[in-house]
Amino acid sequence: MAFSNCCWKYRGLIYMAISALGQAFGALFVKFAAASGMQCFQILFFRGTMMLTANVTILYLQKTPFREWWGDDVEHTTWLIIRGVCGFLSLACKYWSVIHLYLADAISIRFTVHIFSGIFACMLLGESWLLGEAISAVVGFGGILMIVQPAWLSILGFPAKVGPEYPVLDVTVAILCPVFNAFGYVAIRKIKQLREHTDPFIILHYLGIILTVSSLPLARFIEGPLELPKGVDAWFWLMMLGLTTYLSQIFVTWGLQIERAGPATTVTLIGVPSTMILQVIFLHKEPLSWLSIFGALVICFSIGNVALTKAIFKSSAQEKGENMALKKDYVRMKDP
Repeated sequence: MAFSNCCWKYRGLIYMAISALGQAFGALFVKFAAASGMQCFQILFFRGTMMLTANVTILYLQKTPFREWWGDDVEHTTWLIIRGVCGFLSLACKYWSVIHLYLADAISIRFTVHIFSGIFACMLLGESWLLGEAISAVVGFGGILMIVQPAWLSILGFPAKVGPEYPVLDVTVAILCPVFNAFGYVAIRKIKQLREHTDPFIILHYLGIILTVSSLPLARFIEGPLELPKGVDAWFWLMMLGLTTYLSQIFVTWGLQIERAGPATTVTLIGVPSTMILQVIFLHKEPLSWLSIFGALVICFSIGNVALTKAIFKSSAQEKGENMALKKDYVRMKDP
């Protein structure tokens, strides 16, 4: 009974941890799908169709009115579309970087989303951006430099490249992944402001539609004619990718609805060491460099600092509010 009560109390954090592990395994399955002959937008298209099918099935089984599938009004629908577009761009950049970079490097860079989301929330939603968050942004960017190790760092006296030589295009795409992902997080916050109890499957429904519709022409334009996966192994990795990432999307949506952003952000850091472990076990051709490991630790530290700063700020704000309420009560008692 005590264990079940503890699990229920911390279910938001447990959901976020499950989501992070799902994303780590999903990235590994992208690697395996690419090794079986599939390309980035081809993988995206089939993942989008699986997500769309699952969403439609769940909304139908929930007996959600068809009219509600598309949002409550123009503004609500607009933000659902923005969330879908940002999610598509983020996933496209993520899959591209996972295929062309070492797995742990690509995923570590992606985790800077929590730094970018603070910046964009300040710019677009008017939320406060604290000094600790600004420092974390600079430190987190330093972690990215340690991972990708651009050639110009040697001019500043840093050691020569330790890991693989990454093309500028692949590094740029990897950095754009958390940028678009952060815009998607801001869109979810805006949707919550507009309709607090928006069904998470409606949000995922838009993502599935935009994934399917957008990836098909891009696959044709960039990668050539779209072909069905060849071989049982390609289909297997696609199905595993679709299952793990879809469950991850559900759990992260549930987790963010239950838990505060600070602790939730910290728990997702489990995805960084998990990805490194998966790379060591399954991807022997992608050895970890010490500078990449240190860069990942720097990024984890910066994100943890963001979470701690938010927790302290929120605690002090609540304490101020309680003190103000006590003062008002005292004045009323003194001068009825």
